[in-house]
Parts: sequence; structure tokens; C-alpha cells
Amino acid sequence: MDNYTLVFVFDGNFDLPNDPEVRDKKVPEMVCEKFEERAFELVDFNLTQHYDDNYVEEYISDPYRHRSVVEIKLKLDMQALKSRDAIFDRALEALKKNKLTLCSAFENDNKKFDMLQSIICFEEKTFVDAASEIPATE
Repeated sequence: MDNYTLVFVFDGNFDLPNDPEVRDKKVPEMVCEKFEERAFELVDFNLTQHYDDNYVEEYISDPYRHRSVVEIKLKLDMQALKSRDAIFDRALEALKKNKLTLCSAFENDNKKFDMLQSIICFEEKTFVDAASEIPATE
């Protein structure tokens, strides 16, 4: 399996909580809810090693003025790469099963379009991260 960076966009209202602690807790749930509704659209996926971190800025400045951009770094196998729906389903599964870590969530105050735009980034938890969540037994 290789690491891929998936980019999703949503053009509806998606305001992030102002308080950083609340944001870190609520954003994964908010994103998962919108994914379950299929509100986000997969617009790009690349091998992470070939992905340029500046791509997210292109989606924010896109003439369609995307309100939210979600970037997910995730390991995908050949089965998951069969279709855009399969990729979307794999991302949704990772969100639902809490297999992703929220790396950043912030709002870009886009003066040009007079709107706030949410930029949200997730990465798949590593084996070490997942193991640290297992409760210790005595």
C-alpha cells in the first residue's frame, strides 16, 4: 500500500468553532457527518510523495470559490483505487473508525471573495499512534 493525499471540497456553509480545543474535538465529527451526506466531493488524489502542499491553495483560490477543502493522507491499496467512489468510501471509513489524526483546521479569510474558507488536514494514524490508544491492562 502506498500513501496518497486526497483532496475534497465542499461549497456549503462549514464554519469551524473559534475555540481551538473545541475545534480539535468537533471538526472530525463535523467532517465525518458531511462525508456521510456525500456533501464533500473528491477532486484530486496523488501519491503523497508527489503531492505539493501548495495544491490546497489552488482549491481555495479556485474561481468556484470552494468554502471548504479537506486534505486526507491515507494508505490505499489497489482495491481502494478502483474508482473515485471506492476512494471516497475508504476515506469515510477511516473517518468513522477514528483512524485519522486532525493535523490542522483553520479558516482562511479570503478578502478577494469576501468569505471565510475552511482548510482541514488529516493524516492516517501510525501503528504507534494507534497502539498508544489501547488501554493498559494490569
